[in-house]
Amino acid sequence: MHTPDSADRYRTRYVQRLPLRQRMRQGDTLLGSFVFLPHPSVIEILAEAGLDFFILDHEHSPKSWETMENMVRAAEVYGLPVVVRVHENTPQTILHALEIGAVGVAVPFVENADDVRRAALAARYAPAGLRGTCTQTRAARHGAFRKEYAAYAASRNEDVVIVGLIENRSGVEQIEQILSVPNGLDAVLLGRADLANDFDRPGMSGDSAVVEACDKILAAVQRESARRPSGQAVASITAIYGAGDVAHWRDRGCSIFVAPSESSMLYDAACAWRKDVGQAAKPG
Repeated sequence: MHTPDSADRYRTRYVQRLPLRQRMRQGDTLLGSFVFLPHPSVIEILAEAGLDFFILDHEHSPKSWETMENMVRAAEVYGLPVVVRVHENTPQTILHALEIGAVGVAVPFVENADDVRRAALAARYAPAGLRGTCTQTRAARHGAFRKEYAAYAASRNEDVVIVGLIENRSGVEQIEQILSVPNGLDAVLLGRADLANDFDRPGMSGDSAVVEACDKILAAVQRESARRPSGQAVASITAIYGAGDVAHWRDRGCSIFVAPSESSMLYDAACAWRKDVGQAAKPG
């Protein structure tokens, strides 16, 4: 059981569990989901199902910042953290994601070490970074921390999560440099769909070329983690559709598994219901 410490004061009011960053870095097995549909009720349903965290998609889906803020609120009621997959690796976009209360960002198309440095600087306050300062945001509890802002900022710098999506050949080729950035990535997410596109195999994320690229990424993650002190490993994340895929990726070092989207789970469940009930409802 997590025992609250002084840093808990600066975490979101309802999230008093072990910080997501710490759980990632110590190698905990975590189950999450990308979330595409723009409504807090989606978060409530997934939280009731027992998921550990959520990645709100802002790259492919049309959620407003206001909607995402309310989705973060819904997660906090359950004590669960939210990461935002931002649509671009810019300081302003990363700032918006963190100011609504997300604990971190997932950055698409990380291709080199400079991409990691850019995201890390945007996600942290001075002196560790260049994140814009405002004492009145939701993340800072609307001004409640203005008299102790230095302590708040230091706590946020320590807990912020940065996930890098490796989605093309450049990222695969530069993976060693990407992982070597100090205080950079906490986790790598395998972007297998876009890797398949980059290898001219659209829709074939299980193709041998894609699997080989992922193996190279995961091997580099394991080497980097072995070089780091205990409890500071880089986590590996992959999206899977079902339990049948777990063993393949777990054996290669993945400890975090996410559903590609809640909408895909809804679609699959609806199809299964239609098939089963339709069959049972046939006369005779």
